[in-house]
Amino acid sequence: MNRLLIKKCLHESSLLFAACALMIFVFCWTRVWIVCQFDLQKFQPLLEQFRRFEKFAPVPLEQLLTYPGSIGMSFSEPVLILCILVWSISRGSDVVSGELGRGTLEMLLSRPVGRLRLVAIHSIVCVIGLALLCACAWMGLYFGIHSNSVNETISPSIQFRLPMLPIDVPIPIGNTTEISTPLVKFVDPGLFVLPCINLFAFGFFIFAFSTLLSCIDRYRWRTIGVVIGFYVVQLLMFLLSKTIASLRFIENVTFLSCYQPDAIVHFVQKHPQSAWSIVAPGSSKSLTWPHLLGPLGLSMLLIVGGSVVLAFAMLHFRRRDLPAPL
Repeated sequence: MNRLLIKKCLHESSLLFAACALMIFVFCWTRVWIVCQFDLQKFQPLLEQFRRFEKFAPVPLEQLLTYPGSIGMSFSEPVLILCILVWSISRGSDVVSGELGRGTLEMLLSRPVGRLRLVAIHSIVCVIGLALLCACAWMGLYFGIHSNSVNETISPSIQFRLPMLPIDVPIPIGNTTEISTPLVKFVDPGLFVLPCINLFAFGFFIFAFSTLLSCIDRYRWRTIGVVIGFYVVQLLMFLLSKTIASLRFIENVTFLSCYQPDAIVHFVQKHPQSAWSIVAPGSSKSLTWPHLLGPLGLSMLLIVGGSVVLAFAMLHFRRRDLPAPL
């Protein structure tokens, strides 16, 4: 019976998973290709015009002028986040309220399948799919980095030492030339492993919250609406905490403060020896990394929080009286 239930979950989610995986892979590869089309240093004058918006960014704006920083912004793009939200919310809302809406829950529970086992199987299928989607994101970045090149402008010059002054002045000689350099020489794909783990933790928390509401409600459309509303409210709280100094404390009560893939890329570049730390080392606590937790600690906090929410969902579903099918 467990195998039949797993096959049922896989059959219901296979098309959605294939669409999300393909979209994530293509988007990540395309995002890297787009970055390679621009000379990032030419955006330095324009960047100064947006200095006032730096408080909204998790990293200094100068980080965006580097290839790793610009590629790391892929994890904050609406397309990638939307794919993760669609998968997590659709699978979480289907656990109980989806089965109730289709009138199949009583039929499933009439077989030798416990309620906790039903939620556990749905959770395993969703978590494995979520891990594969995050792996698709990393693979898209990996192949994008290895298959694209950037154009470098080389200006031949000689160094001239000024008389009586210890200053070398470059004197250009000849014409400038452009050469194509593989992007992999500037970007290490390993930088994006931890952001992918952070993306997985983000999706797992959304799935756990969707499952909790699915175990409480009987209508799937209402479950989806409440989860989307919850995410929008959390996003507004996060933006307000960045905008208004007196509301800075709100950042501590939103789970989005733990989803910081851009800051993780910047942290790993600056402190590679502490990349897998759970608690941020004292030397790394600065304006660019205000968190007490390290990169891995942020993801673990989301996973632990999601696990607690999922445990509450199972506990409530175990004691819940199921309504009669319509």
